[in-house]
Amino acid sequence: MKAEKERAFVVEILKQLVEIPSITGHEQQVGEYIFAELQACGMDTVCRQDIGGNRFNVIARMKGNKPGPTILLTGHMDTVDAGDGWHTNPFQALVRDGRMYGRGAADMKCGIAAVLDALRVVAVHRDQLCGEILVAFVCDEEAYSAGVDSLIHRGIQADFGISAEPEWKAIIGAVGKMLIKVKVQGVAAHGNRPEFGINAIEEGGKFLAALEQLEVLEHPRFGRQEYVTLKIEGGFKEYAVVVPEYCEFLINKHTVPGETKEFVIAGMEKLVKKLGLKAKFSFMVQHPYYPAFDLDNNIPWFGQLGEIFREVTGEELKTDYSTGVSDNNRLVPETGIPVICLGPKGGGVHQKDEWVDLNSVEQISLIYQKFLLLEK
Repeated sequence: MKAEKERAFVVEILKQLVEIPSITGHEQQVGEYIFAELQACGMDTVCRQDIGGNRFNVIARMKGNKPGPTILLTGHMDTVDAGDGWHTNPFQALVRDGRMYGRGAADMKCGIAAVLDALRVVAVHRDQLCGEILVAFVCDEEAYSAGVDSLIHRGIQADFGISAEPEWKAIIGAVGKMLIKVKVQGVAAHGNRPEFGINAIEEGGKFLAALEQLEVLEHPRFGRQEYVTLKIEGGFKEYAVVVPEYCEFLINKHTVPGETKEFVIAGMEKLVKKLGLKAKFSFMVQHPYYPAFDLDNNIPWFGQLGEIFREVTGEELKTDYSTGVSDNNRLVPETGIPVICLGPKGGGVHQKDEWVDLNSVEQISLIYQKFLLLEK
């Protein structure tokens, strides 16, 4: 167990992070705090990576004295809004019964604090470090993943990565998410002579009623992810007895590996033909798009990481799959970097009274330290 002084350091870092509000779109202040802490940790370089709109990612590097791989440590600086119903001030960190409460305490400022704490120790033992540490803290994960997209487009490279999300199990795969806008173009006509027109709403309704006919792949870990209609619009803006010539709707599809954009759109186009619909249908995948991924235990150094986890916690490091999406859905498929999620334990994520277990923050910091200093 850490000395009291060392434990106070990581807890104080986490407290400072929680008490700097960083709701999506307003990450600048917490970014500056993290920038300064990375400099204080002894990183070789720390820089702001502009993503537009006065927002930035924070990127840092530390090179060891021995050759070895590049290890990525990553996470997001933004949080969702606090919302209502809290029993504490969401932006005033409260420590009680071994937990810290506050917005972002779990998702995911605890992970950032653990990384900063670990880097401070690793810098002191740089002579043992093999290869290079790349740190990337990004904006906008809770919205459109603009931060990680900037990271990808600028050519990020690493051999292995850990995202410090609040996951006590190693998350090695996740479903994807696709939002499809469907536009239906019909032909207008007077409402008393509908045979002269093509009713876009009725044509769209026939399509939606047949969604269950679309092929859905099944995955041994993720099961089946069905199509869900979220919204439909069409018809007059001001009352008129006119056959509607246009409508559009949004369909959500969580995906499993194999259900690509091309797979989904091709299936929808075939369904239009199968139903013999007369209106013209067009399909467009909307932003943000998150591919599914499955690392399937094919992860370098995972065995060593598991041994360290067992040594520190007394527990086996289990693997799991996520039914939600994160920045890893962009990083893994688009860069090929095997990035897992592994971080402290917490609860109330995206809810009131969010909390993190402080002992787990200390343990994760120690796990990161030992892994980074492991000879690879």
